[in-house]
Amino acid sequence: MNAPLLEPSGLEVTDVHWERIQLVLRIRRRQDIGAQLDAGDVHLRPANGHQPTLASRPVVGAIGPDERLVRFNVFAGHDQMPLAQGTWQVVLRRPGATREWTAIPGSVELKLKEPMREFISGGATYRVNLAADDGAPLDVTISTEAPDRPSLRSPRTLIAWLRALPRQAWLHLFGLLLTIVHGLPFRRPLIVFTSDSRTSLSGNLKFVHDRIIERGLDRQFRLATIFKASIRLRRPLRDRARFVWLLARAHVILVEDYQPAIYRLPRRSDQRIIQLWHAWGAFKTVGYSRIGKSWGPNPYSSVHKNYTYATVSSTHEVPFYAEAFGIPDEHVVPTGTPRMDDFLDPSRQAERREAAYTAIPGTRDREVILFAPTFRGGSARRARYPVDLIDLDAANALCVERNATLIFKMHPFVRRRVDIPDEYRDRLIDVSDLPVETNDLLLITDLLITDYSSIVFEYSTQGRPMLFYAFDLEEYIATRDFYVPFEDFVPGRIVRTFDELVDAIRREDYQLEKVAPFAARHLPAGNGTATDRIIDELILS
Repeated sequence: MNAPLLEPSGLEVTDVHWERIQLVLRIRRRQDIGAQLDAGDVHLRPANGHQPTLASRPVVGAIGPDERLVRFNVFAGHDQMPLAQGTWQVVLRRPGATREWTAIPGSVELKLKEPMREFISGGATYRVNLAADDGAPLDVTISTEAPDRPSLRSPRTLIAWLRALPRQAWLHLFGLLLTIVHGLPFRRPLIVFTSDSRTSLSGNLKFVHDRIIERGLDRQFRLATIFKASIRLRRPLRDRARFVWLLARAHVILVEDYQPAIYRLPRRSDQRIIQLWHAWGAFKTVGYSRIGKSWGPNPYSSVHKNYTYATVSSTHEVPFYAEAFGIPDEHVVPTGTPRMDDFLDPSRQAERREAAYTAIPGTRDREVILFAPTFRGGSARRARYPVDLIDLDAANALCVERNATLIFKMHPFVRRRVDIPDEYRDRLIDVSDLPVETNDLLLITDLLITDYSSIVFEYSTQGRPMLFYAFDLEEYIATRDFYVPFEDFVPGRIVRTFDELVDAIRREDYQLEKVAPFAARHLPAGNGTATDRIIDELILS
């Protein structure tokens, strides 16, 4: 089949900018190319024609029939891997058309604010250069630089090879098991629930697991769970063998958060891997959105990219999590979040609230302030929070003034606890090690103090005030960043020091008026049915 005829000047590019790893273009149709402009018709085309093209995705907020905002994820090309080295051009391609139109820079409007962007990961550099010469096609040129490789005879190379041997053995074993399992006549399909970020069945996994049993579907499916005794420990040999068997045998694998084993293993064509991501909403960047940042992932990694589906809370989050997981937008399904079904159920809220009051003495007849920050660091093993920045003297004095109890709930990755003096323990309580769900705490909380945690989404449904203790905002942006600007996003006042925090509470200066619009924007319609939607649409269908 002949390639479509390439014609110049079909499109004009009037603006170019970057949003994390997405190249965003404002494109205007020239009048001689017929029908109105659709985002899916705009492609990045390799100049040499040897690579598949990359279709653009629309940016929310279309401008008009003759103008569009489109985006290209340069790290999600063929097979969801980074675009290959070489020159790429922006073209308009219509199904069945015998010609394509190239995009040229708008002669006046287009000024490249950032003609070159580099992404550095593991010592390697992925470089994107933009060329916008007047009258010529807009060129996107990609080049890479790899770090110097150690000699094949070096001790470092030998050690790396020896360390890889057990992993390769497990991969071969798993491949053999897949072949064996494929021919075995099992009576019931198997659903496996697993996560390496949890030590037991909890969160979204538990809600889906329990709902399957409530609906009697455990007669149709066999259910199995497998977790680790600690998120920081390796699995014992017997556990690894069982784990490999379950993954090979499973019809559906349900994951919440991280499960490194599934990213390296092959899977059957009839097997589904469904990520029930723990966070509601899209706030701080995760996964491949952090390429080039500290502790960012290797863009050539397979982590996350084999999900059949990933669930999110609403359509607003779809493009963010597709970017984060390195999967197509179509694989991200806005079902809602299972744990929110329970959280928003009025008949359950009274029971949960009473359980929280009972678990934490000193909260029932006082104002309850919850201090629940996220962690710092790039992983579970590096996680920390600088508890020394908490002024316990000032916090206790404030609680006495207000007849309040201040509850500390650290992120599960953070091992260090707040060292509360005995004389303050009537007013200051660290519940990080208590078996009480954070969502239950929110039901008894009158004021939430957090920073960059997605807990803001859940708490916004309560219509109560929040403060954001962002003492390291600039550093956090540099190393982690957000999907939208922090200052514009958060539904409450931002404070930078503990003194400012105490002062804002004394004056009750919370900017409470931001909470209701925030909740309305992020609470999806039909919420409360997420668990059943996941079962019906992603597991049973």
